[in-house]
Amino acid sequence: MRTNEHWQSQFDDIRIPYRGDRFPANFLEINPKDAEARGIESGDWVEVSNDNVLTQTGGRSSGSFEALAYVSNQVPPGVTCSYFLAGQGRIDQAANSITPGQTDPINNRYRYKLGKGRLTRKGESEFKQTMSFAPRNIA
Repeated sequence: MRTNEHWQSQFDDIRIPYRGDRFPANFLEINPKDAEARGIESGDWVEVSNDNVLTQTGGRSSGSFEALAYVSNQVPPGVTCSYFLAGQGRIDQAANSITPGQTDPINNRYRYKLGKGRLTRKGESEFKQTMSFAPRNIA
């Protein structure tokens, strides 16, 4: 899943003010049922953490990232979606921190889209009233 507001790895987005204003922080799409069960609303800060991240050397590590909740029916219950390098260059908002560091044994690709973690509401964000959380799946 991609947003039309971001181009590839967002390498140029941080230099385009209106793109930074549209998404001033990384966001995590969450299904309405999952959000309701956790007391999460669009615009809340959430944290995703994982204490069992597989490293390149076969060891284990921990990682976490913060993002703005974006309640959306674009993702099914039990699944969330976030962006690898989003967050206007802030490493504490990079979803890569909870993904395995080893390649898939079948295709030798990194499993960046298979991160897992615990989702926790951290509180209301300063962007709740200024950022649009309108559905993005309107054609």
